[in-house]
Amino acid sequence: MSQEPTGFEEKRGSLRVDMEAERIRLDWINTHGESCIDHAICIDLARKGVLFDFKSSFKVGDLIALTFNENTDKQNTIKGQVCRCTKYSPHSYHIALQLM
Repeated sequence: MSQEPTGFEEKRGSLRVDMEAERIRLDWINTHGESCIDHAICIDLARKGVLFDFKSSFKVGDLIALTFNENTDKQNTIKGQVCRCTKYSPHSYHIALQLM
């Protein structure tokens, strides 16, 4: 016999975003005015910010849209502004966004 509860009903009205090294989609406008799309790994999601690992750098002040759970019924997009970009390894940057 299972110890799992039955009949669980979600009471939260907003989408739940569980982040444990989850893949996210990034959308931004580059310095040439072109729309860009790529993917990164979310490291931490806090109340007013997000930290993710990406293969190239951004400038402080850049605006980025992050899409969680892309192409699912739980897809959720938030926007943020780069407040920190630190080289983590030769092919990796840790980028912090302040959520808007």
